[in-house]
Formats: sequence, structure tokens, C-alpha cells
Amino acid sequence: MFDAASMQAWCEQGLSYEEFVALGTPDGHHLQWHDRYDRLALHDADRARLGAFTREMRILTLTGTWCGDCALQGASFARIAEGAPGRIHLRFLSRNDHADLQVKVPINGGFRVPVTFFLAEDFEPVARFGDRTLSRYRSMARKALAPGTPEVAALAPAPDDPVRAVLAEVLDEVERVQLLLRLSPRLRQRHGD
Repeated sequence: MFDAASMQAWCEQGLSYEEFVALGTPDGHHLQWHDRYDRLALHDADRARLGAFTREMRILTLTGTWCGDCALQGASFARIAEGAPGRIHLRFLSRNDHADLQVKVPINGGFRVPVTFFLAEDFEPVARFGDRTLSRYRSMARKALAPGTPEVAALAPAPDDPVRAVLAEVLDEVERVQLLLRLSPRLRQRHGD
């Protein structure tokens, strides 16, 4: 279902961040993407972390311009890719235009976005990430579940900056995949390192 050839074909259909965000212009959805992007400038420590990446990787996000979580994660991925030029190749697919892919990646029985695919340099599938991050689910739980219940009481404290918390979670996942690729026997043999 998700082999390197099919993932390469999906990536070739993908759009850059700017091209994808422009799809939301008629409905005004591009504004939330620009707002998130502006709020997510990388810190020096983030840039240093990304600058140490050695493996090329591809990130393909199935998303929607109308989706708030998509805007937050999409802007996070865009900033992260900017921090690792030549190492992270980022593409976006509109869920509305790629229903054939959407039906192949249900989450909990539903068609959710964003769904992000992490691929090796040769488009070999490595990992999948979606739909919301842990900090977003914790925030939703605080609002949806009864206060004072053990499940709510056990939640980690709310982050000071929820937007940057998502960036940190996305960056951690990107680093996890980068390390997986760096330590991969297949790729170490290919690169002689």
C-alpha cells in the first residue's frame, strides 16, 4: 500500500508550503496559517539541533487549509524544514483533492487530518504522525472532561505557550525520525558511515 514508488508519486504531486497555503486564500483560511507561521520562529537551539541533521528525509502532510490543527502543525513543519535546508524536503497534499489517499489512512475509524508521512531519502516509508499532538489532546481533555476527575488531575500542566508546545512536539518527532534514519543499517551501508 505505501511503498517507496507510491510515496514518491504522492510527493511529486505535493505542493510547497506557500503553494498550499495559497489554496486557502479565497476563504480566508490562509490567515491562520500565516499567523501560526509568524509565531513559530525557530530559536537558536532549534536551529542548532536541525543543523546537525545528516540524513535527507521527506515529509508529506495530508492536510486541509480550513483545519486549525493543520495550520499549527503545517507551520511547524515549514519552520523546521527551513532550519534544515537540503535535509528536509516538505510537501503538502490537500485532503479535498486526494480523497484516494485519505481513505487509506483512517485514524480511529475516521478520516482525520493532518496525517504526516515521514520518508527516507529514497521515499521508503519510515513513520506516520497524526492527527493532533499530545499537548493538544491534553488541552481538549481539560475542557471536555469533568474537572477534578483522576484523568484530568493526572494531566501534565498546561504549557505556557500552547502554540510553541506543538512546535516542540513536532520537532521532537522529526528528530526521532532523523535519528532512526541516521542509525539505519540500510542507510549506513549506503552512505558508508
